[in-house]
Amino acid sequence: MTYLLSFFTLLGLLAAPQRISVEVVSSTAGGRVYVAVYDNDDNFREDVFVSNAVAKLAAADDRTELDLQVPTEGRYVVAAFHDLNGNGELDRNFLGVPTEPYGFSKVPPSKWRAPSFGEIATRLAASDRLTIEVRRWSDY
Repeated sequence: MTYLLSFFTLLGLLAAPQRISVEVVSSTAGGRVYVAVYDNDDNFREDVFVSNAVAKLAAADDRTELDLQVPTEGRYVVAAFHDLNGNGELDRNFLGVPTEPYGFSKVPPSKWRAPSFGEIATRLAASDRLTIEVRRWSDY
């Protein structure tokens, strides 16, 4: 009975939500930074996130740190963008190219197309710290 109780306790700890810390660095101060965490390719393509956070940058700040929770240890995409004009959206031009700085947990292999989940997914565990440098499309 003791072994069974220990097994279920361990199982509960493994399945407990994991807290991660994300530092977002931008070349521009001010505005807001949005961060979202995606757990699979379909959710990534449809913008259905498992966790998200927003932070306001002071006029002199070009970096911020946000704490997020992910359901369990695993592979996730962490995406961020720097909302420079305060409309709450990643603005794009008429071709669909982002006009505000953005970034991912892993640098995408090409700026000429949207990355897939598998190309930019990162393994996350409890207490992990990530740094995402958000850049303009032309800087990738």
